Amino acid sequence: MLVRPYVIFLLVVASLVVLTLPGLIEAQLVNGFYASHGCPKAESIIKSAVITAIHQNSANAPGLLRIFFHDCIVNGCDASVLIDSPSEKDAIPNQTLHGFAVIDTAKAQVEEVCPGIVSCADIVALAAETSVAITSGGRVSWEVPTGRRDGLVSSAAAALAAIPRPTDTVATITSKFAARGLSVEQMVALSGAHTIGLAHCSAFSNRLSPTLDSTLASPLAQSLLKLCPSGSNNTTNLDVTTPTKFDAAYFRNLQVGLGLLTSDAELQSDGSTSGFVSANTNFNTFAANFISSMIAMGNVEVLTGTAGQIRANCHQFNS
Repeated sequence: MLVRPYVIFLLVVASLVVLTLPGLIEAQLVNGFYASHGCPKAESIIKSAVITAIHQNSANAPGLLRIFFHDCIVNGCDASVLIDSPSEKDAIPNQTLHGFAVIDTAKAQVEEVCPGIVSCADIVALAAETSVAITSGGRVSWEVPTGRRDGLVSSAAAALAAIPRPTDTVATITSKFAARGLSVEQMVALSGAHTIGLAHCSAFSNRLSPTLDSTLASPLAQSLLKLCPSGSNNTTNLDVTTPTKFDAAYFRNLQVGLGLLTSDAELQSDGSTSGFVSANTNFNTFAANFISSMIAMGNVEVLTGTAGQIRANCHQFNS
């Protein structure tokens, strides 16, 4: 079943969202911004570039989705995560990000058609949605409100402080999302992005040593112990049952001890989040919650109008 009919109202509201929380920048995004701002083919060009890249390397899908999260959770969705060192890229959580080349390709292609109009921040947001649409088999997609401009600051220290870590407790992650104006329910839904992608042994080694985490299902625990001997930094799937499909299996996994990271497992064990985990085991519920939460995150502290800039090169601030 397609999710679009369930979220028409959400999409209409999203185009009118104005953030007024303390410390956040008031801004408005609109659906189809570039259709009336000098680049009507922008979205189709970007999506085509992303689709091609994912077909060439399926790992690009979770990579692009992760770039979006790591961008928006710091200074808002301003493409600050794309800036080359010294920048947010130097923060430990960002050192395993990948998919930047896909953003570069999309930017280059859109610049050929309408130079100086499309922001890197909007490319990041559109690439994340396309990644979800592809890996869900078209079952989860939405119209991305656009009109963002690119930020002028990129700080490794800010990224390190803001990005949730795999060993964080629910309380810590909740606080980090709340700082961006996002609720506990939205945090849980967005955690469902772990239905695709990989994690290095270092991200969950705390559950294996010095004491084996008793909440890990025994078969998974034994498998991880073999995969991750001391000093190893191999990778494994975040979703151990359907690792390449964007679906609700991640939440069902949490209920039976198959969450990989501490931050995953605690969503089930913490009373403030376990109810949301249960609700999201239903695919249609998860899809609708994820879409609305992605739109909300995509509106966090965005720069619009004359704020910020439209970068010529996503990796560098304009001179």
